[in-house]
Amino acid sequence: MSHLILDIGNTRTKVAVFADGKMQTLSTCQRIDRDEITTLCQQHGVTRAIASVVGEAPDFEQLLPADVMSHFHRFSVHSRMPVSIDYDTPQTLGVDRLAAVVGAHTMAEGTPLLVIDAGTCITIDLLDDANCYQGGAILPGLQMKYNALNHFTASLPLVELAPDERNGHRTAPLTGKSTRESILAGVGRATVYEIQGFIEEYKKRYPDIKLFLTGGDADFFVNQLFFPTFAVPNLVLIGLDKLLELNT
Repeated sequence: MSHLILDIGNTRTKVAVFADGKMQTLSTCQRIDRDEITTLCQQHGVTRAIASVVGEAPDFEQLLPADVMSHFHRFSVHSRMPVSIDYDTPQTLGVDRLAAVVGAHTMAEGTPLLVIDAGTCITIDLLDDANCYQGGAILPGLQMKYNALNHFTASLPLVELAPDERNGHRTAPLTGKSTRESILAGVGRATVYEIQGFIEEYKKRYPDIKLFLTGGDADFFVNQLFFPTFAVPNLVLIGLDKLLELNT
């Protein structure tokens, strides 16, 4: 039995097919194409589908084949979940944050868990030792910080990470020898230190806490954090696949 998983984010959409808990295909796009979805469903025998929507939602009835639409679930804070929620404003909670926590819960043996999603924004979320989602923190992602320095100053250039800088093969310099390197040092290292500070504070409260790292910039951070880390690029998709089983 195959599942279609849609993770619709702020800047891009991930489209995946899972079968028996394992990802079979994955593609990333800015706009979902109905014909491509139909072909994907036919090729893989998709019977059910789930979507997590942070950005603008498509018309799912027009997007999905009728037989899949009849077994479609749009994930929300009201969905069945393997964790409980203690959050003051659940109506404002990004469902991708919850899906990532469920993905970590699916992969981990026991709690507590700290899930860091390094994307457009960086989110840090806690699943406590009572299996309860407690919330966390939201901070600007790397590129958002680079954009801000360029936008709000008269002379600082726009920095975009080169592939070997983004994938963790090069760490941010400690002492920048040019304006670009100084920006890399300030943004890159400061963000590492921010995340590390959160980890250390949670470690004081939960000595046995496990750390999961996901998101487009996960590779940048994975070798720079001073804490054993499970780097799982598609943690949200893993969580959505589990949630589909619980809700259809």
